[in-house]
Amino acid sequence: MSKLSLSVQRVITGNSPKKKERKITRAGLIRKLDKMFSEIVRKGGECERCGKTDKTKLQCAHIYSRRHKNIRWDFKNALCLCAGCHMFFWHLEPARAVRWAMTIRDFDYLDKKVAESKPMKMEDLFAIEEELKSLS
Repeated sequence: MSKLSLSVQRVITGNSPKKKERKITRAGLIRKLDKMFSEIVRKGGECERCGKTDKTKLQCAHIYSRRHKNIRWDFKNALCLCAGCHMFFWHLEPARAVRWAMTIRDFDYLDKKVAESKPMKMEDLFAIEEELKSLS
């Protein structure tokens, strides 16, 4: 049978080739979670430091580095900042930025979570994905 006749047969019978279900990699899932998390944080709609509301310039900033997987997707560890505050305040004046963040976030909670750090299993990442889906 030619490719054309197979295509016609699929249209007539409704049989289409089965798509292979692709297994997501750990890195792929982490990228997906980062994107979902960032979108939710930026939905706040304004920079938490200066109040700017230009949604095209809002960014998700982390208090503790994203390398700490157990709080990487924790909203208590995230800030919605405009690009200016994120770069020129958060990254170039980190001491001032941390002192400011301590007035709006619970650092005792964050310190405790970082100290409890343990490797994340794939099922943990899938659970985080479900939680983020419910919030978007």
